[in-house]
Amino acid sequence: MRGLAGGGAHRSPLLLAVALTAGAAFIVNLEAAIVKLVGAAVPLAMIVLFRSAAQLVWVAPRLVRRGSGLFRTDHLGLHILRGVLSLISWSAYYFSFRQLPMATATVLSFTAVMWTTALAGPFLGEVVRWRRWSATLAGFAGVLLVVRPGVLPVSLATIAAVGSALCGAGITLVTKRLAATESTPTIMLYIGLVTTTGALPGAIVEWPSLSAGLWLALLVMGGLGVCGMFMWITGLRMADASLLAPVTYIRLVFAVATGALLFGELPDGWTLGGSALIVASTLYITQREAQLRRDGRR
Repeated sequence: MRGLAGGGAHRSPLLLAVALTAGAAFIVNLEAAIVKLVGAAVPLAMIVLFRSAAQLVWVAPRLVRRGSGLFRTDHLGLHILRGVLSLISWSAYYFSFRQLPMATATVLSFTAVMWTTALAGPFLGEVVRWRRWSATLAGFAGVLLVVRPGVLPVSLATIAAVGSALCGAGITLVTKRLAATESTPTIMLYIGLVTTTGALPGAIVEWPSLSAGLWLALLVMGGLGVCGMFMWITGLRMADASLLAPVTYIRLVFAVATGALLFGELPDGWTLGGSALIVASTLYITQREAQLRRDGRR
């Protein structure tokens, strides 16, 4: 009986982590759907501003408790770089979802894992061996299937989606450096400060007269972004990333369903085939990195 009880106790954190990760995928997809629904009625800078301001609202209670100590850092330059990358990544990400089908924009955002592998060597000095390189190249082949340059016009939105993923990889690499010495609230505080400062001028210049419904949509969108990030990070603290990676890709299912139900978008065979390659590639990379960490600990 004790063994059964122990097994259930061991599974409970994993099940909760899976639930949090799936919930985060649903919430992030809902956030993107709201951005697409409001369309051109809301300037892009205002969307980024509300997402940034929501970050600061999340940090505010911690700032009250810890005071100026939350600002202390020995890596101000890295914090600024991390914030600038977030500003660019969020702007490109929201722009791509306003212009592209939900499924296409979502699957292109998954390429951040492959970009991280490609950049880990030159920026972090990590040894990337042939298996991970092979998976990365297979993933980029999937991108070509989705985008089909030469067959379909390569739009600014497509470039933005891939650029957002590239910045996302940079965010991962910089965060790895910061996480060694900086607390999560401090990192999130500087992200909020830099992105809000960067988005505010453009938002003021383009500030339109919005209906009550659009104001509500912006507030909900900003809250969903922070909530999704918090749930995802909490899930990662409770279970290994390699175990949660398959759950993350349920967001593609949500995106296909949302695109079909709300926007009449149905992905073609090329998009589905490319999506399968990208997802398989990133899953393999995640599993391989986890195996290497376990081998290193042994």
